[in-house]
Amino acid sequence: METATDMLTITDDEAVTLSVFVPGPWRAPLPTVDETSRESLVQAAPRGRHLAASDGAPRGRAAEVARRLSAGLRAFFLLADADGNWLPRGATVYLYGPALDAIEVTHTVADAGVHYFQLDPVPGQWHALTLLAGSVYSDGFAARPEGSDAPRPVAALLHVVRPDGIRLVRITRGSVTTGRGPVPARFPSVAEAVSWLLA
Repeated sequence: METATDMLTITDDEAVTLSVFVPGPWRAPLPTVDETSRESLVQAAPRGRHLAASDGAPRGRAAEVARRLSAGLRAFFLLADADGNWLPRGATVYLYGPALDAIEVTHTVADAGVHYFQLDPVPGQWHALTLLAGSVYSDGFAARPEGSDAPRPVAALLHVVRPDGIRLVRITRGSVTTGRGPVPARFPSVAEAVSWLLA
């Protein structure tokens, strides 16, 4: 059963501070902070200072999350528009741990700029992402509600972080491709695409 001590919920501004505690690049999006602007990042960072002790080290749940994120990003799932740009509405999930079958933290990003870090999630998080990919392959995306001007997702992107870099597949209804190159490689099923991701 999930408890308050299993979860860290922070804003984008606080995530800027948390990112300093994690070795390696911060890959998760910050919907309400312009990551390309140094000024925007400098303004955001002080709002997360309560996550650190007086010596600058992370404290409390932030320290535990930072420690587990250091195990490494293993996979992530997001929705994209026709140009491959991330769409904040919908599922955006990052998995961290020593291996895909040993995930220690799930990181969910909400479009309002809120980040949810679940410590010790139930087993099967990677399988859940592949099922999500499978549902997009089978059913596509629901039609945009009448009167809505929100961008509609065109594809789901499933990424795996490997020693040689990141591999991804692009999933739409009835189609799975590598998502890269002028002529992306096609797969007959999500299962075969996942086998390629893990090969």
